[in-house]
Amino acid sequence: MANLDIKVREAELADLEVILAFISQKSEFDGCKNLLVATADKLQQTLFCKPPLVRVLLAEIAGKTVGFALFYSSYSSLLTQPCLWLDDLFVQAPMRGMGVGTALLKYLAQIAQSTNCGRIEWTVNTGNAPGIAFYEKQGARILENIRVCRIDGDGIGLLAGT
Repeated sequence: MANLDIKVREAELADLEVILAFISQKSEFDGCKNLLVATADKLQQTLFCKPPLVRVLLAEIAGKTVGFALFYSSYSSLLTQPCLWLDDLFVQAPMRGMGVGTALLKYLAQIAQSTNCGRIEWTVNTGNAPGIAFYEKQGARILENIRVCRIDGDGIGLLAGT
């Protein structure tokens, strides 16, 4: 790993376009660019409302933003503790393997520790072998016996009866 000076900080309103660009890059990486409907307006309404629905960390090297983590609070009834859900973690390709992802996760772990969170959780695509290896190296356990369940769009309306 290179000896880089990686700075991690919380995003500010002025970072809106940078965050949107990272979301777009991650959707492309995940192979779901066709599902992307995020806009600066919608992002501002959720990221910078009171209280914010979601928070973003940005990783910078020499003043250039090279990675981001988007997360929000969740809760575990089993632990009776707050938790953090990491929705997105993305590092630009040329910067992977340089410690940027580790720096973002470390900062997130410090937030979790300071707010008495019982755990940090996220999903990883089963085909993302480098991502899985990276997360395991950070101490994550990959839970094979749990599946993500999702109802979205029209399915929500159908279930709600509207």
